[in-house]
Amino acid sequence: MNDNKAFIDKWESLSVRNKEGIEWSLFVPQGAKPRTQRQFNLYNYYRFINSVISGKNYMSAVELGCGRGTIGLFLNKYDKMKVTLVDIDAGAINLAKENLSFFGGKADYVVADAQATGLPANSVDVAVSIGLLEHIPDYRKVLLEEYRILKPGGVIINLNIPEKWSAQKFNNIYKGLLRLFFGSKKLQKDYYRNGDKPEQYLAAAAEAGFKNCSVMNVNPFTIWTPIPQWCEYPLALLYRCILWCRGFFMKEPLKTNYLFSQGHFLVGYK
Repeated sequence: MNDNKAFIDKWESLSVRNKEGIEWSLFVPQGAKPRTQRQFNLYNYYRFINSVISGKNYMSAVELGCGRGTIGLFLNKYDKMKVTLVDIDAGAINLAKENLSFFGGKADYVVADAQATGLPANSVDVAVSIGLLEHIPDYRKVLLEEYRILKPGGVIINLNIPEKWSAQKFNNIYKGLLRLFFGSKKLQKDYYRNGDKPEQYLAAAAEAGFKNCSVMNVNPFTIWTPIPQWCEYPLALLYRCILWCRGFFMKEPLKTNYLFSQGHFLVGYK
């Protein structure tokens, strides 16, 4: 076990922000391993992003709809990139500041709509988002904004999670059983999300001007919730082992088919 003990100790005291036990940071410090399901997801989303940008001398990145800023923190700490975090919610930006400050990360913070960031044109090398576009009725405006702020040769890497059947639906069955036998709370309602297919996102990126666009369906790993905190690490360890085994047969072990995928990565170049 190569986990960073200091990280583990800090996580035990700081992972809970409220009585529901929501994790306030999903960052995995260098040398540590993902210890929860959500850490597992975010770490491997970052790992794919790193595979896209590696060796291309990109120096700056913006994370749109950053929330707690986890991907931006990965890019700053792992890749030493100059990072700008953008979110329309000032509360999210404050949480991102706390997240980066705790782990020694640095970023510029902007409270703005992803469709109109106010950032200079041709100013960043990489634009990323995690679970953003599907919540915006006309996400083409975000793609146009990404195109505007990217430098020539820059890249967008957007993880989109539209409404569809996926492996995550198994958790709804699990929640239904909990409610049936133990009287658990009703399923939490989701925010608005469109049901566009990867091909529609791909076409929208091409219309915005991006070249060499591609999509990849990813992540067949269900996040089980609610579960006791002590179950998180065994599940994360199991998923890490499965991904390690898949790596012997697949160039990108997080890749899966459309049916079971929780979302898809959209990649395009300016």
